[in-house]
Amino acid sequence: MSMKVAIRYQSRGGHVKEMAEIVSEGTGVEAISIDDPRAPITEPVDVLFIGGALYAFKLDPGMEEYIRNIPAELVGKAVTFGSSALTRRPVFLLQEQLRNKGISVHPSAVYMRGKPKPYLHEIMPTWAAREVRNIEKEFAEAAAEDEAAALPEESEHTEE
Repeated sequence: MSMKVAIRYQSRGGHVKEMAEIVSEGTGVEAISIDDPRAPITEPVDVLFIGGALYAFKLDPGMEEYIRNIPAELVGKAVTFGSSALTRRPVFLLQEQLRNKGISVHPSAVYMRGKPKPYLHEIMPTWAAREVRNIEKEFAEAAAEDEAAALPEESEHTEE
């Protein structure tokens, strides 16, 4: 199974953009700003990496609007990442809004306080690639369960 991956982010100060580019290194997929005309999700994606930051303790209104406009049926699972000066809140807000939209959210997330640290360039690409593999495995297991559930049950016949 080959996973279709997309990376979308919103960044004012450049920290989340840098994180998105690091995710790109791990997945081999271009990171696209939500301000880019190519940003809307118009085709099914198995994994959507989505990142944002806090501005006045809230997500940027542009990110909130972007999430509202994502067709939930086109996203298999979302994985979040974010940055802020004080708190992990951007990751939690992204996850909450995605769930409210009806998009399944993977429990794994990356948060960075402030500017991404040099070690993030070493660990985040591996994290991103691993999460794609984990979700691929999760989808394969669910498909196998669905396939098994669709099989007719064997009935026991006794010959008299």
